[in-house]
Amino acid sequence: MSFDFDDFDVRARFSDLDDRTDELRQLLRDLPDEQGDFDERCRMAYIYHDSALEGTVLTYHELRAAVDRKVASDSALIPAYQEIKNHADAISTIEEHCREELVRKQARARHARITPQLVNDLHVLLTRNLVRKVPGALRKDMPLHRTYFHDIVEPQHIEAALISACESVDNPDFRAQHPINQACLFHHEFMRVFPFAENSGKVGRLLMNYFLIRAGYLPAVIHASDRQAYYEALKEGPEGLRLIVIEAMEQAVDAGVRHLRERLKSRSAVRGRLRSSWAG
Repeated sequence: MSFDFDDFDVRARFSDLDDRTDELRQLLRDLPDEQGDFDERCRMAYIYHDSALEGTVLTYHELRAAVDRKVASDSALIPAYQEIKNHADAISTIEEHCREELVRKQARARHARITPQLVNDLHVLLTRNLVRKVPGALRKDMPLHRTYFHDIVEPQHIEAALISACESVDNPDFRAQHPINQACLFHHEFMRVFPFAENSGKVGRLLMNYFLIRAGYLPAVIHASDRQAYYEALKEGPEGLRLIVIEAMEQAVDAGVRHLRERLKSRSAVRGRLRSSWAG
């Protein structure tokens, strides 16, 4: 399966997204002390909206207590704490996976690599220390009541289908695709496999964002308001999913650029006032 390379509208959006991402990175270079706060904002937004896609609405207090390492909290007082912390650690695992590739100078020289072991590791992280959860256990039945409504493979075919999905990343046609296309193609196929009874969506979106992060993009944060459109895209095919992902990426970059521009403008104004006071 591949996208049409002659889809000029999408290719133009890819190029525009590259330009805006470059602007965002330059703003972060101009404001190096903003990087930590920016990363935390992105992580909280990701966990909030990604959880909402699964039907769980989190509060700011829950997110901040779990994500901000400086905030001391009692997990017994915050039921969602462990789940949020697991989610944050799983995101860190994907980011570290990408950093290791860069350190070894393989990000450009080698194609992306996803293995069943990585899939298992992410699921184990997401279910760590949660009661009545079985980390890494493949789905054993066809759930009657579930959040997603697209077609999924029968339980007896999950293991083979998962191996096939991971191996497809090595296909030359897949490797020739733009990273955004790769992310959507793999995510659509992974969600068809739907290997776990719970958290398949979270694992699938983490792997989708692996392709984007290693290419230098921000993660695609699919907003809670786009939940139904996301479900429909999984039923219809990767082309529709691609439009949702591009829009999510555009929104994230635009929000980041606006925020950092305001921070830069505010600092310039403060410096201007200080210079005036010194001159006076």
